[in-house]
Amino acid sequence: MTRAPSLERLVRATLLDGARVRIDLDVAAIARAAELMCSAVLAGKKVLLCGNGGSAADAQHIAAELVGRFVIERRPLAAIALTTDTSALTAIANDYGYEHVFSRQVEALGAEGDVLIAITTSGTSKNVLAAATVARARGMKVIGLTGGKGAAFVAACDAGVAVPSTVVARIQECHITIGHLLCEAVDLAFAGSAEQLALPVAGAAASPGDAGVAKLRTLDQMMAWREAQRAQRRTVVWTNGVFDVLHVGHLASLRGARQFGDVLIYRCEERVALLAALELVDAILVFDDPTPERVLAQVRPDVHVKGADYAPPDGKPVPERAVVEAYGGRIEFLPLVPGRSSTDTLARLRS
Repeated sequence: MTRAPSLERLVRATLLDGARVRIDLDVAAIARAAELMCSAVLAGKKVLLCGNGGSAADAQHIAAELVGRFVIERRPLAAIALTTDTSALTAIANDYGYEHVFSRQVEALGAEGDVLIAITTSGTSKNVLAAATVARARGMKVIGLTGGKGAAFVAACDAGVAVPSTVVARIQECHITIGHLLCEAVDLAFAGSAEQLALPVAGAAASPGDAGVAKLRTLDQMMAWREAQRAQRRTVVWTNGVFDVLHVGHLASLRGARQFGDVLIYRCEERVALLAALELVDAILVFDDPTPERVLAQVRPDVHVKGADYAPPDGKPVPERAVVEAYGGRIEFLPLVPGRSSTDTLARLRS
C-alpha cells in the first residue's frame, strides 16, 4: 500500500514543530528546577507530583523514574504521583469537590522542604493551582510545568518552565522531556560530580570548593558514580591502603593501578585530603569495615589491584578474591618499588 504524500507531510511538519519548540525551551529555567529538585532529594526530601489527563501520566512517569531508577543505580527516592490512588481521588472529589483532589493529598503527605511538581498545560487547572497553594503554605518548594499561556503560574512557583507553545501535544511532549532532564540531573547529583556535590572532608582544612574534596563519596554516591562510569563504558579500578607516610612507592602503585582501567577508586583510611589532591585518584571511599569485602560486593569495580606481596604462587592469600571473582571482576598485582616501603622510609627518617 502506497503512503499518502499528505500523511508524510503531516508527520514531517509535526516533527519539525516539536523540534522547534524543544529548541526554544528556557534552558536556565530547566536548570533552576533541576537544582531545586536535586537539593531536595539529596537532603532526603520527598517529591510529590500532580496533573490531569496526559499530565497525570507524566506525573506517574517521573515518579516511577525516581522510585525505580532513570539510568544509573542509586538508592530509591521518595516520589509519589498524587494521581494514582483511586480511592483517595474519588473520596476527596465526592466529599470536597474535584478542585481539592490534589491539595488534600499535599496537606496529608507534604512536609517542609519537600518538592511538588505541578503540571498543567494551560496553567489554570484549579486542582493543580490549589495543590501549589497548599504546598507553599507547608513550606514546600513548587516546580511548575505549563504551556505558553501559563507564565503567571510559573511566576508564582519557586521554579518552573512554560513551554513556548499553545498546542497541547507539543507542550506535553516537552513536559516529559523536562521530566527526563530532571531525572538526569538527579543521576548526576548522586554520581557526585564536582559541580553538583562538594562533600566536606572530616578534619580537613580544604574548602568546599576544592576540586579534590568532591572526590570523596559516600557508599550510595560511589555506587551511583560507578554506574555512571559503566554507562560511558569506562573500566573502574579499585585499590586500597593506609598512607601514614606518602612516598614515591605509593605514587608508583597508584600510577600502576590506574593503568589497568580508566578511573581509579581508592579505599582510604588516612590522609583523605592529600589523596584527593592527586590527579591519579578519581574517587575516594572511606568506610569502617576492617576489610573491604562487603563494599566491594556493592561497588563492583572491574579490577581490584593488590601489591606483589599478595601475588601467587607464594604471596599472601587475597581475602577479597572470592567476592571479586563472584561478580566477574579480576585481581591484578603490582610490583613493589625496591627500597620504597613505609617501613624503610620511617627507618631512614629515624636515622
